[in-house]
Order: sequence, then C-alpha cells, then structure tokens
Amino acid sequence: MTDTDAEPNPANRRTLPEPQLLDIARRFLGDSGSGLLIAPLGDGLINETYRVETPARAFVLQRINGSVFPAPERIMHNLAALHAASLAHPQLGVRVPALYHADGLPFVRDADGNLWRLGECIEPSRTLHTLAHAGQAREVGRVLGHFHRLGAALDPSAIAVTLPGFHDTPAYLTALDTVVSGADPDQTERDLLSAIDARRSLVQVLERAWANRRTRTRVIHGDPKLDNLLFDVAGERALCLIDLDTVQPGLLHHDIGDCLRSCCNRAGEAGADSARFDVGLAEALLSGYAETSAGLLDTEELDLIAPAIRLIPLELGIRFLTDHLGGNRYFRVRYPGENLDKARRQLALVADIERQAEAIDAAVRRAFASAR
Repeated sequence: MTDTDAEPNPANRRTLPEPQLLDIARRFLGDSGSGLLIAPLGDGLINETYRVETPARAFVLQRINGSVFPAPERIMHNLAALHAASLAHPQLGVRVPALYHADGLPFVRDADGNLWRLGECIEPSRTLHTLAHAGQAREVGRVLGHFHRLGAALDPSAIAVTLPGFHDTPAYLTALDTVVSGADPDQTERDLLSAIDARRSLVQVLERAWANRRTRTRVIHGDPKLDNLLFDVAGERALCLIDLDTVQPGLLHHDIGDCLRSCCNRAGEAGADSARFDVGLAEALLSGYAETSAGLLDTEELDLIAPAIRLIPLELGIRFLTDHLGGNRYFRVRYPGENLDKARRQLALVADIERQAEAIDAAVRRAFASAR
C-alpha cells in the first residue's frame, strides 16, 4: 500500500496568504509592526511556523494545529504556568520563550477560528542535526534535567492535557491493529508489522510500571528531540527546550527515552540501514541529566530507563506505520512513502538498541552512579 491516494494533510499547506499572515502579526505588535518580513521557519511536523522580522528584532509566529490539539487554549494555559514557574525558580536557569499578547490574550484567532500565537525568537541560537561529541550530549542532558526539576515544582493536576492519549503506546498498537485489519499490506509493510509483533510484550512496560506505582505522573516536555533544543552559535552549550505544546502530565521516562532516541542515533535517522545507537553519547547525556535531576528518580525508576530507550522508537515506528497505512492524516509528509521510511528507521534503531542491551544497561548504571 502507498499513500499516493491519501487525502492531503492540512498541516502541509500554508493556510493563509502572506498579507493575512502579516496582519495577524501586526495584531500582536501594534505600532511596532511596521516593515515586517515573514518567511516559513523550520520543518515541524504539526504546526505551521513562520519567522517574522521587524527592523529591530525577530519573532516566531505559529498556527496551532487544531486537528492535532483539540483545545489549543490548554497549551496557552500550560505555557503561562511554565513561564511563571521559571520566574519563581531562576536558579534552575530554564528559559521559557516569552509570548506576546493581543487585546489582553496571548493568542489571536483568524477568520476560520484557528489559534495563532507570537513568541520570542531566541537569538543568537541554532539547532543541531546530530551531536558531534559527548560534551554536546551532556549539555542536552543538563537542560532536560533542569526542565524536569522545573516541572517537579508544578502540580501535574493543575497542568492541562493538551494531547489526549499521547505516549499511550498500547493505544497506538491498537490503532495499528485496526488499520491493518482493513489494509492489504505489501511485503515491506508486512516485514515491519512482523518486527512490531515480535515486540508486543514491550508495549506495556511503562503502563504496567505506572499501574504498579513503580513510577508516577509528573510534568514533562513531551517531545524533547534534538530538533527542539536550541544551542549557542558555537553549538557547544544548550540554551533551552522549545516547542512546548506537548507539555502536560506524563512519565519522565517518555521524555528520557525520546531524547536518547533522537540524540544518540549516529545516522541522524537518515537511513534504516545505518541506524546506530551510540552508547557513549547516551552515557554522556544521562550523566548530564543525572547531575541536574538528582533525587527525581528512585531506584525502581532508574531500572525503567533501559526499557524506555527501546520503547520510544518502537512507539514511533508504530505511529509512523499506522499513519502510512491510514493515509498520512497526522504527520506532515513531503513525499509518498515518507512515513513508511520513518517507521523502518525507528524499528531499525530498536533492533540496534537491543543488540547493545548489556552495554546500555551498564551505561545507565555508570551515569547515575557518577552523580551520587
């Protein structure tokens, strides 16, 4: 099965012409909104994002994808709570990009009801496509650890759920089973389905741990991949996490596993055949995390890190394959079969992680032992 006949993903299209985009930006900027320039920014899979420039400074304009986030006002509520916590705990050094207001609100709606926001553009900064050395990995872990400590200052029950069912791996597997029941998969798709079937026992690992009170709900970032980390211009010091729409109650292991999945694949997720999990980078990242998150995870929770490292790429593989078989209705795609390629890469990464299971277990132990 291919996705050439799928309905177009609305996130792939610019929703408004440039003059209307500039009008929305001016609603936030008022008298400061003269001489604006606007251009697409980044390769985000969900939201529509633009860089807005004035003669004095730059901003980030985003349309929150209402097809993905059913109640975008909840995102804005969470961002306000997170920003207030960052101001109340300056010792953690967590930078939360400031939001601008229009008519007293941190967002505006266009004629179709879509929610737009204008935020601070953190400059000078850059993102990294891959990590070049252990020092960068340690920086990533340091920033994630500080973010989790900031989240620990918040009551999870006071933070809204912005993406219901996010990181519910068993539900993702059920969705895949449902799509497969009405599909006629080709050989490549069947091979990936077999790889997922062989790992069904892993799918419940964090759900069971939570149910058995081996871990608990906290405030998490939800998507701490490498693309969502800003570094200084030299690429040596991590500045902050961005793309905070998925901040909500969850398990720290989802963040840790996703961060390691994204940062420690030496192939940069560029190809299934070259997927390689770098244990050295993982140990450095976890060492930085352990230093700044000391006391957040108990012994039982530390034992769940290695399974989480396997689980998150498996979860993503399931999600990409489901979207491919279902017509690419969630993730943005740039070419036919992109979601299939992404599923193959994630499952190849799972296999490489499993080949290095003993080394990964040892790296986790060393990382957290060194922080004690």
